Amino acid sequence: MVVKTAKLPSALDARIRRAAPSANRSYSSLMREAIVRGLEKSEAIDMHVALAAFIAAGEALGDLSTNENYFRDIGRKRAR
Repeated sequence: MVVKTAKLPSALDARIRRAAPSANRSYSSLMREAIVRGLEKSEAIDMHVALAAFIAAGEALGDLSTNENYFRDIGRKRAR
C-alpha cells in the first residue's frame, strides 16, 4: 500500500473521526472508501444529461448553411 498525505479542512477531519468509530471502521479505511466512491461517481457522468439545457438551445434552426428556408428571401427586394 502507498502512503499519501492529504490536507483536509478541520470540519471534514472531525466528521470522519466521528463517523469511523460509529461505523466500526478505521479512519484510513473510511477515507479510502470515500475516495473510491467519489471517483466512481465522477466517472459516471452522463454528458448528454449534463449538457441537455445547452443541446436543446441550438436545435431550432438546424444548420444554417444547408437550411433553404433561411436563404429564401436573400437577394429579393423588400416591399416598402
